[in-house]
Amino acid sequence: MDKSSIWSENDINKLRTRVEFLEKENRWYYSVLDLAASMGDIHQGGPKSIDIDHLLDMTRCYLDRIIHFKSTAFFLVNESDHTFNLAQANPLEDQGLLQLELDHQIEKGNFAWALKQNRAILVDGEVIREKIVLHPLATRFKIKGMMIGRLAKPLRYIPSDWSALVSIILHNTANAMENGELYQRLNDQNKNLEKEVRDRTSALEHMTVELKNNIQELKDFTFVASHDLREPLRKLVTFGGRLRTNYGSKLDRRAEDYLKVMEKASIRMQKLINSLMQLSKVTTKGGDIKPASLDKVVNQVMTDLESRIKRSGAHILLGDLPTLPADEMQMRQLFKNLILNAIQFNKKNTPPRISITSRHREDGFWEFWVMDEGIGFDQKQADRIFRPFERLSGRSEKDGSGMGLAICKKIVERHGGTITAQSTKQSGATFIFRIPEKVTCLAS
Repeated sequence: MDKSSIWSENDINKLRTRVEFLEKENRWYYSVLDLAASMGDIHQGGPKSIDIDHLLDMTRCYLDRIIHFKSTAFFLVNESDHTFNLAQANPLEDQGLLQLELDHQIEKGNFAWALKQNRAILVDGEVIREKIVLHPLATRFKIKGMMIGRLAKPLRYIPSDWSALVSIILHNTANAMENGELYQRLNDQNKNLEKEVRDRTSALEHMTVELKNNIQELKDFTFVASHDLREPLRKLVTFGGRLRTNYGSKLDRRAEDYLKVMEKASIRMQKLINSLMQLSKVTTKGGDIKPASLDKVVNQVMTDLESRIKRSGAHILLGDLPTLPADEMQMRQLFKNLILNAIQFNKKNTPPRISITSRHREDGFWEFWVMDEGIGFDQKQADRIFRPFERLSGRSEKDGSGMGLAICKKIVERHGGTITAQSTKQSGATFIFRIPEKVTCLAS
C-alpha cells in the first residue's frame, strides 16, 4: 500500500472541521432561503395590517435568524416634530438603557451617519459599552425609524451578506408600515367620503321633500287663485254690469266715472290672476318632453294671434327654426309672449317689424333671437324686465300685467337655458335665449 494514500489523523481532523463548517454554512444558507421565502409574511393580510407591535415582533424574529442580539429596540419617527420615539424594546428591562444609547448616538452623529448610509453600521456603544448595530427603517423615499441592536457576541465587522439580509428585512418592514399607513389614510378618506355622500343624500332627500311641499303649496295657491279670488271678482264684474244696465240712465257723470274705474280695475285684476296662473302652471303642469318643431310652433302662434297681428299691421320675418326636445305647449307660450311684447311696445303710428331667427352653438345649445324695432328700453333695466309684476312703462302708457317676460324666463330656465335682452331706448329690443339641444327632463 502506498504510504502517500494513507490519511493522517491531522488530515482527518482538518477534513472533519471543513465538513462541519460547510454543513453549518449550508444550514445557514437554507435558513436564509427559508427566510426569503417567508418574507411575504410581513405583508400578510395585505396593506390592511397596521399592527405595529406585531409587525416589529416579526421583524425581530427575522433578524434573530441572521444575527443574535442581546436586546433590540425600534424607534419610529414622529411626523409632527420629526423626533424618534421608542416603539418597542426587547427585553423590556433594557428599554431605558437603549433610550439613553439612542440619545448619545444622536449627539455623537452616528445616528445621522446611519441614516445617510441607509444600511447596517457597527458602532461603539456610549452607554452600553459594547458594539451595537444601527440600521434605518426606511422606504425608498421616506425614513420611518431606526433599529438599535445590542450584539450577543462581539464582532469586528458585519459580513456583507448579513448586512444585505438585515437591510432587506428592515426595508420590507418599512414598506409594510408605509403601505399600512397609506391604506389607513385611504380607508379614512373613504369613510369621510361615504359620510359626505350620506349627508348629501340626506340633504337632497330633505330638499326633495321641501320641493314637493313647495310645489303642493303652489298648486294650492293656484287653486285659490282659480276659485276663491275669481269668484268675488266675477261677482264684482257681474254686479257692475247690472248696475250699468239697470241704473245707467240714473247715474250722474261722477258715478259713471266711478263705474268705469271699477270695471277697468276688475279687468286688470282678472288679467293679473290669469298671468299668475300661467306662471304657476309653468312649474306645476308642464307637459312631456318630445321633439317639437319650433317652425310649426311659431306658425301656430301666428295663427292664434292673427287678428292682433292684422290690427297692429305687424310684419313678422321667420327664419329656419330647429326641432328640439321640449314641452311644446310651453314653447308656444314662450314665443307668444315675446311676439305680443314686441307688438305691445311698438312705436306709435309705426307697424311693428319683428324677426325670429336661430343658430346652433358649438357648446351644444341653440340660440334664438326675437328682434323688434319698438320703443326699446334702457339697458340698465335689462334684469328688471324679467321680474314678475315689473313694468318699465306706466299703466296708462301700455296695457299688460307685467308677467309675460317673467313667464318666458321661467319656461327657458325649466328647459335648462338662459334668456337675456339687449336694447337702446327708441331703437328696438332683442331678446336672446338659449336652449340645449338635448333636454331629457324639465327643471322645477
